[in-house]
Amino acid sequence: MNKVKQEKNPRVFVGPGNTAGNAHYIARSLRKVGVHARSYSYEKHEFGYSTDKLVLQFRSLKRKGVIKLINNRFVLHPVNALIRFFFLLSVLFRYDLFYFISPVTFFRNHNDLAILKFFGKRVAFFFPGCAEKDPYDELNTMKYSFCWYCTDIKKQRFCLCDRPEKKKARIRKFEKHADFIFSRPSTSGYLKSHEKAYPMWLMTDPPANPVSLEKFDDSSPVRIMHFPSHRELKGTKYVEAAISKLGGKYEIDYISRRMPNQEVLKNLEKAHILIDQFTHTFGLLSVEGLSRGCVVICRIENWARKSYPDLPVVSCDPEDLEETIAGLLASPEKMKEIAKKSIEWYQRYATLDVVGNRMLKVFTNNNV
Repeated sequence: MNKVKQEKNPRVFVGPGNTAGNAHYIARSLRKVGVHARSYSYEKHEFGYSTDKLVLQFRSLKRKGVIKLINNRFVLHPVNALIRFFFLLSVLFRYDLFYFISPVTFFRNHNDLAILKFFGKRVAFFFPGCAEKDPYDELNTMKYSFCWYCTDIKKQRFCLCDRPEKKKARIRKFEKHADFIFSRPSTSGYLKSHEKAYPMWLMTDPPANPVSLEKFDDSSPVRIMHFPSHRELKGTKYVEAAISKLGGKYEIDYISRRMPNQEVLKNLEKAHILIDQFTHTFGLLSVEGLSRGCVVICRIENWARKSYPDLPVVSCDPEDLEETIAGLLASPEKMKEIAKKSIEWYQRYATLDVVGNRMLKVFTNNNV
């Protein structure tokens, strides 16, 4: 990753992947600080995260067998390849920096990266999670890691976890062409120079109205929420077991189902407790909960805590969840204080303005 002289603000392309709405948020955060940035996506997000422009691809037939195979190989793949090629041409000279949400670039084989570098473009990558992890490194074989939990064969195949050498080669190809990589230690295992990766900053919008912590003054029923995008990886079975046991002792209004992101945010404004996941670190949902004044329960491994020493998240192992929730419910004032710190942490570290300024300093070669 090459150092560059301090320069004017670049024009930034973000996408065409949009995992967890990251393209959406990154482009908007850069616009907040005066950068011309636009987000693009090849498909609509299942939870409703938007982008500035959709470049839709033709989808595979739902039927199985030879007809599907022929249609995909000889019709859909060539047509979609043409769409992607002309899309690249349409944006090639409109932007200076191309910021990809891994593992999606313009082309399926990622040869577009060489084209971008040939034309003197800078390239950035955001490593959101499973598709970048070395499932056999020290962090990802530890108990409670995503890889330790995962038995999802379909997801493992998509992320190339069953073909580690191919996965490593893909990440090394990204690294070879990248000027900037934003990653965490758990997603940096395949990098030759993982110490050069920049921190992976997450962000979200503020609530439409100022958060009132008075909801903790009358917490009956206590509103506990858990939104599993993947039941296994989010530890939903542990949450349901704990809620079932606590239901006989406390009045609990428990909400747990898949819903569009905007509906999630509205529910979080009313929530007392958000239970995110029991892995090694937090994701966007935790940040959304912190911004809405929730007490966020999310397991944080020691290596991750070092990166976020003042993160006001309540960490616990899944087996201790019932006891952890009971301890919180016994002290509404403690919950209110944690919620206050949550909002303060969000305003200090995770607003679009804050993260946008951090990224801009990286891109213009100012120290972060």
